[in-house]
Amino acid sequence: MKNLETVFRDFLKRENLEDQKLLLLVSGGIDSMTLLHVAVQTMDPTNIFVLHVNHKTRSQCEKEQVFVEKVCEQYGANFLGKTLAKKPQKNRESFWRAERERCKTWAIKKTGAKRALSAHHATDLVETMLWRLVKGTGVSGLSPFETETKPFWTVSKAEIEKYAREKKLQWWEDASNLNTNFDRNLIRQEVLPELRNITPNLEKVFVAEARHFSSVETFLRSRLPSPLEKKMSLKTFLTLPEILQTEFLRSIARQTPSSSEIDDCLRWLRGTPPGGSAKKIGGTPLRLEQNKLRWD
Repeated sequence: MKNLETVFRDFLKRENLEDQKLLLLVSGGIDSMTLLHVAVQTMDPTNIFVLHVNHKTRSQCEKEQVFVEKVCEQYGANFLGKTLAKKPQKNRESFWRAERERCKTWAIKKTGAKRALSAHHATDLVETMLWRLVKGTGVSGLSPFETETKPFWTVSKAEIEKYAREKKLQWWEDASNLNTNFDRNLIRQEVLPELRNITPNLEKVFVAEARHFSSVETFLRSRLPSPLEKKMSLKTFLTLPEILQTEFLRSIARQTPSSSEIDDCLRWLRGTPPGGSAKKIGGTPLRLEQNKLRWD
């Protein structure tokens, strides 16, 4: 089992964040409350700024905000609360992600924090990689998420829970995390337990594989033509190995394209398309003009 305070200190040193102002994204759940406690034990609390976003989606949201604020007061950390005014009718997860990002940007500007940190851990990484894989993803989708903002990314959920109980921490349980109508919850509640029957040290394996895919992605990116040039001859594209053709299309896409979208685009490009024809890849217009591919 990892010593979380050592993990956090090593993270600060590696990222040159020692003695810097940091913004912690704290929901009030066990993961973020553990991150807050560990941070207070390893750095000056006056350099810790805590952002709590009240989504106003459940009756307990107000109590959660008060709880986080009181803990910050006890620790001597700085509390910032933001309440979301809108309630989306659809695409709720996407809306909330965008709103949390907006709140984070506001908080960093207000506090002068060097970086915003979240409590995402290795079990989250497993869920993310599985979710991306079943939805369709390239090499980048199997690489680690932003490790420079996630000090616990190599630490399992079980290790965080053990620390929280040993330190007798308090937190709020979000009942919506048990709702398997959400894909991530379904993976967490039903898929991961079955996979642990095959591979008990699931997090260790996925962390190692994510690092491997990150190295592969770095290598492929070094071989890709620059997407910033906004043009490339069709002949040059067709001489690329298939893996580079696929990764290039992903690199110019505004949003992650589906596998079927990539396959359709590749069939078009390999089928001697006429000049003036066009497709879209991940929301990016791709057209052929005078035997050159152009994109916006």
